[in-house]
Amino acid sequence: MFKKGLYLLLVSMAFFQISCEEIEDIIEPSASRTFGIRHDRTLEDYENAVQSGGDKPDFSAVVAFSYSLNGSDNEDYVATGTLIAPNWILTAGHNFFVAEEQSSPAPASGIKVLVGNDPNNPDQLIEVEQLYFHPTWLVDNRDFVFANDMCLVKLKTPVTSVNPVALYISTTETLGSQVWYCGFGDYSGLQGQDPNLFSKKHALENTLDRESDGITSTANSVTYSGGLLAFDFDSPEENANSLGDEIVNEDEALLGEGSSSSIPLNLEGTTVEGDSGGPIFLKENGQWKLAGVLSGGVPEPFSGHEDSSYGDISVFIKVSSQLNWINSIVK
Repeated sequence: MFKKGLYLLLVSMAFFQISCEEIEDIIEPSASRTFGIRHDRTLEDYENAVQSGGDKPDFSAVVAFSYSLNGSDNEDYVATGTLIAPNWILTAGHNFFVAEEQSSPAPASGIKVLVGNDPNNPDQLIEVEQLYFHPTWLVDNRDFVFANDMCLVKLKTPVTSVNPVALYISTTETLGSQVWYCGFGDYSGLQGQDPNLFSKKHALENTLDRESDGITSTANSVTYSGGLLAFDFDSPEENANSLGDEIVNEDEALLGEGSSSSIPLNLEGTTVEGDSGGPIFLKENGQWKLAGVLSGGVPEPFSGHEDSSYGDISVFIKVSSQLNWINSIVK
């Protein structure tokens, strides 16, 4: 999630704010330094990727949340989710509740769902009826550590203008496969963007580098199993292959073992603030399906790394590992 206000960007994982001038410095495109997207591509390239055509997912079911944490009309935050049934959205739990920052979850009354590619001019605006958090997220929420960062959002009225996304049900995700991510991350600091507007829906491609299973968490004497998926953001210079180097910090170790190519895809990218809860799409039996939900990223995968630049590692909660819980709620 991200919060719009006096500052253009809030980096929630680090809990600090950056001024407008500093943001412009951070995202100055170069071969060694960029923000979210390849330095030799434009944001418009990624925004256009959400249009239908070609061998890629249907991104129309990816929606934006505009919300407040206290139920007020001042909807400061934006996040991403995916329609999995006409009146159900799957997203990340941390968008609406982080125990270190809140005494209780964000009330449904302060959350709006924006359907369409431009949240500033949505095709449909829908109110939320209720939030259903993964049971152990309410007990112990530490980013993706317990693979439980999930939330189901029940809508007051169904979305009828787009088709819901099918869930990836296989317990094996093939490493090296092409994946797509889609979301509403905050690119308002880029040149040519209006800092007072929400960023449009964009899509990016990457290669699945990691998958892990067997992560457990417990609530009310019930143990839940979870898993993770991850990819890194490779540079055209082929010098930022975080999941292909020998540096493995504590968070990266949770992702399991594997290899990683240093060669980026045409629309390679990573995730930024506001993308939280968004989907990673992976093919299953020839059909693009929702395989993971964005939880966060690995902090400092190497010395000197800047968040959302080359070498960034995005981490997703495996949908296949949470099917029992999802199906127990969405009936």
